[in-house]
Amino acid sequence: MAVTGQGEEDHVTGKPTTAAARIAKAIVDLRRNPYNRAIQRSIYSVGDHELTPVQVDILETVMADPGQRMNELAQALGVNASTVSRTILPLVELGLIARQTGENDRRHTRLFPTEAGQRQAATIADARRAMMHAVQGHFAPQDLERFADLLEHYVAAITAEGMAMIEDSEGTKTRMA
Repeated sequence: MAVTGQGEEDHVTGKPTTAAARIAKAIVDLRRNPYNRAIQRSIYSVGDHELTPVQVDILETVMADPGQRMNELAQALGVNASTVSRTILPLVELGLIARQTGENDRRHTRLFPTEAGQRQAATIADARRAMMHAVQGHFAPQDLERFADLLEHYVAAITAEGMAMIEDSEGTKTRMA
């Protein structure tokens, strides 16, 4: 059980023994849970096609800020432009996103949600909201409030650590140049 890190699991049961190890294992278990895939298939289906989580992120980001250029979208999602270019192709083919090439510079493509894309994004949001409501029904209200506080704190900590890693790597690149 390499997920939790060396020395953080019981040698007999293999179960994590520290809070940090339990959290790490829970996050991996959540990501790999086969029931999550079933939920994802249910929520992200467009006819016979299943959108990937990244495609849903792209659709929702384009919905939130229509007219973004590819490089702006890539930056907003923390991926490179070639990833965005490859990943939006099925969204364009499904008629969920429209590309509009710049009049003066054909390299500047802007992305817009289509009417079908707007409907699909609303369907996804409604299905996600219903699923989260069902899942949250398993929690006592005070536990749900505490979980929300802790999750927000965890996301902020991940953001801070990620920013520090980027700053460190950029500093290393600057020093090497």
